[in-house]
Amino acid sequence: MKKAAGFTLIELLLVLVLIGIGTGLAIVSVDRLASRTEERRWMDRTHQELRRLRNKAVLSGAPVQATLNFEHRTITTDSGTALALPERYGFRMIQDSLPSDTTRSADRMELFFYPDGTMQEAHFAVVTPAGIGQEFHLERVSGRIERLNVAATQ
Repeated sequence: MKKAAGFTLIELLLVLVLIGIGTGLAIVSVDRLASRTEERRWMDRTHQELRRLRNKAVLSGAPVQATLNFEHRTITTDSGTALALPERYGFRMIQDSLPSDTTRSADRMELFFYPDGTMQEAHFAVVTPAGIGQEFHLERVSGRIERLNVAATQ
């Protein structure tokens, strides 16, 4: 009697289970990658908006004032909302290293950009839903907007 060639039902089911587990892990990995990309995009948008406000002051020849609202997660100017972070994102005030002349309260910070490219010094962080944070340092004399990666605490 010849033995039949092929796979048993158990072997086929085992292969299907392994393929299912591998696919599930790949989907979770891609989802995490997509959320990290979204977080980086919002950090970039914040940085670009700050640079846009500085450039607006230089090009217009007039100072530009913006308000960073921690509670509403927005940066606003007299012409409207310049940036609004999504629901689970937020701005966080950095208490240490703030200059004494920085205009701020518990829920807002005023940002000033001047026509000569300088700005009022300010330090704050953007915190993402995953707890990743970046500090933004607006340098007074150089007009440089620096980003530093930090471990965020929520």
